[in-house]
Amino acid sequence: MSLVRQLWLSVILILLASSLTNFVISTYFERKNLQEQLYLKNVDDVNSLAMMLSQDDKQLTDIQLLISATFDAGHYQRIELISPEGNRVFLREFKGEMESDIPALAKDFFNFQVKPGIAQVSSGWNRIGTLYLESHSHYLHEALWHRTQAFFLSFIVISLIAGAIGSFVLHFLLKPLEMVVEQAHRFSEKRFMMLPVPRTAEFAKVITAMNSLAQRFKNIIEDGNKRLDELRYKSQHDDLTGLANCEAFETLLDAQLKYRDREGHNVLFLVKIFGMNEMSLRLDKQKVDDIIVDFAHVLVDFSKHIEGRYTDVRFGRISGSEFAILLTEAEDIQQLSDILVDVVRGFKGHSRDLYDLYVLHGGVYLAPDETRTGLMRRVQSLLIDASKERALALIDNKLTIVAPYHDEIQWRKALDSALKDGIHAVTFPVVKKDGNAIHYQALMGLELDNEVRKGGYFVHWARKLDMIPQIDFRMIEYILAKIEQENCAYDYAILLSYETMVSEASLQRILQLLSEHAHVAQHVCLEVRESVASANFELFKHFTLTLKETGCKVGLKRVGDSFSTLLDLQELGLDYIKIDSAFVFNVAINASNQNFLRGLCSLAHSLGIVVIADGVTSKEDADSLYENGFDGIISLMQQF
Repeated sequence: MSLVRQLWLSVILILLASSLTNFVISTYFERKNLQEQLYLKNVDDVNSLAMMLSQDDKQLTDIQLLISATFDAGHYQRIELISPEGNRVFLREFKGEMESDIPALAKDFFNFQVKPGIAQVSSGWNRIGTLYLESHSHYLHEALWHRTQAFFLSFIVISLIAGAIGSFVLHFLLKPLEMVVEQAHRFSEKRFMMLPVPRTAEFAKVITAMNSLAQRFKNIIEDGNKRLDELRYKSQHDDLTGLANCEAFETLLDAQLKYRDREGHNVLFLVKIFGMNEMSLRLDKQKVDDIIVDFAHVLVDFSKHIEGRYTDVRFGRISGSEFAILLTEAEDIQQLSDILVDVVRGFKGHSRDLYDLYVLHGGVYLAPDETRTGLMRRVQSLLIDASKERALALIDNKLTIVAPYHDEIQWRKALDSALKDGIHAVTFPVVKKDGNAIHYQALMGLELDNEVRKGGYFVHWARKLDMIPQIDFRMIEYILAKIEQENCAYDYAILLSYETMVSEASLQRILQLLSEHAHVAQHVCLEVRESVASANFELFKHFTLTLKETGCKVGLKRVGDSFSTLLDLQELGLDYIKIDSAFVFNVAINASNQNFLRGLCSLAHSLGIVVIADGVTSKEDADSLYENGFDGIISLMQQF
C-alpha cells in the first residue's frame, strides 16, 4: 500500500476515532440534558393541568374533557388520572406510529427514559386523584437524529479536506524520499547522483548517507580514472608532445590494416620537420623542445580545420621530428593535403627561429591487404621525393576501389535508391568465454554499383550530402524488423555517427521509432565512438539518458584513448564498451597494454559495464583478454 493511501487511512481512522468519541460523549450529555428538559416540561405541564383541574368544583365529565383538550393540544404520550384508591379514572394515550425517517436502530440507541410529571388533583378539601403526564419523545429522537446526520456529513467533509491537505503536505514533505528512490534507481543503473540535503532531519540523515555513498564511489572512480590515465599515458604516449608514441601508432596501423573497413577512404600523412639537427646546434634543448611541442599542437589543430571531412583521426610521433596522421573515412586526400600545407605555413610564420626549417609531408590512401611495413615504405618514399624536390607535399591519390559516381547528383541518386531498396546488414557475434553470444554486431551495407558496399565506400559522400542521420535511421529500422522477424532471439548492436548523435531532430526520430517498437527495443544496442562521446560529452550524456528511457542498451565503441577521462562517467548508465582493436592487437605479448586493459576492465566493472574486445586476431590474444577481465570478444578468426 502506498504511503499516500496509508495517510488517507490514518487520517480517516484518527478522525473517526476522535469524532466517534466526541459524538458518543456529546450525545450522552445531550441525551441526558434533553431528558432533564423533557422531565421538567412534564412536571410543569402536569402542575399547570392539575391546577386547572383543581379550580372550582368540576364534575368528572369536565375533568375528562379538559384532560382530552390538553392532550389534543400538546404532544403527549400519556395523560392519566388515578383515583386515591388506585383505580384509573381517565386515560389518554398515544398508541399510533408517527411518520419518521429515523431508523429503528437509532431509536434503540437513543432510548429516552423520561419520568412522567406527577401532580395531585383536588376539589376543595377533597382529593380527586393523582395526575400523570408524559410528553412524546419523538421530537427528541428527530433532533438527535438530525444532529447525528450533520455530524457524519461534517465528518466526511472534514476527512476529505484533511486528506487532501495531508496529501498535498505529504507530497511536499516526501519530495526528498522521492529523490532518494530516484537516486537508488540510478544506483541500480550504474549512475551515481548527488542530492540536496532537505530540512527534514530524518530525511536529511538518509540523504546525507546516500550522498556519502555516491561521493565515495565517485572518488573511487576518479582515483581509478587518474591511475588508469597515467598508466595509459606512460605506455601509449610520447612524453614531450602527448601524441601517440611510435610503438602505439604502429599498433594502431596494424589494427587498422587488419580489421578496419577495407573499402574506406583511409588516409595516412607522414609529416617531417627538416632542419632540426642544424637548429639544435644553435638553440638550447628547451627551445628545440618548445618548437616540437608547438608543431604538435599545430597538427592537432589541423583536425579542426577539416572537421566534418573524416570520421576518426589519430596523431603519432614516429621519431624526433617526424609525425604521422591517420584519418579514417576521409574525403579527397588532395584537399586534405592542401589544408595541411596552409596550416604548416601558418606555423612557420610564428617566429624568425623557424625560417631555416621547412616542413614537408607525404600522403597515401591505405590499400586492402597492405602490411604496415609496405604502407610506411610507400609514404616514406613520397616524403623522400618531396625533400629532394623541395615540394611542400607529395601525395598518392590512387584508390584501389573507385566508385562509378563522380558528383553529388549521382551519389545522391545512388544513395537514395540504395536506402529504398538495397539495405543489407553484415552481422557477427560478440562472444563470451563459454562461446555464447552477448549480442551481434551489425554493420550496414548498401547495394551500390551492383555490389553490397560497406560504409567506408560511401560514408564520405553521405557526410557531404548530409545523409548520415538518414542512413543511421534506416539501419535502426532494418534491425528492428530483423529482431521482430527472429522473435527477439538476439540483441543487435548498431554504430551511430557523430552527425546522428548531435542532431536533436534525429534523436527524436529514433526515440519515436523505438517507442513504437517498445516490445523489441530492449534488444537494440546503440553505440557511438569514444572520440565522439569525449569531444561532445554533454550531448552524449543527453543522447544516452534519452535513449535509455526506451529500454535499449547504449555503449561506446573504439574505446581506449579517452574512456578514463570522460567526466561524470558514473551518471551515464552505460551497458557496455568495446575496446579499440589498436589496444587489443598482439596484447598477449604487450605487457603495457595488458596492464592498461586490466585497469580499464576493473574500472568498467565497478560501474557494472560489460567490457568487450574489438578485433581479436589470435587465440593467444583472446586467452590473454579473458584472463585480464574481458567479458567478451569480437573475433576475426573463423575458429580457435
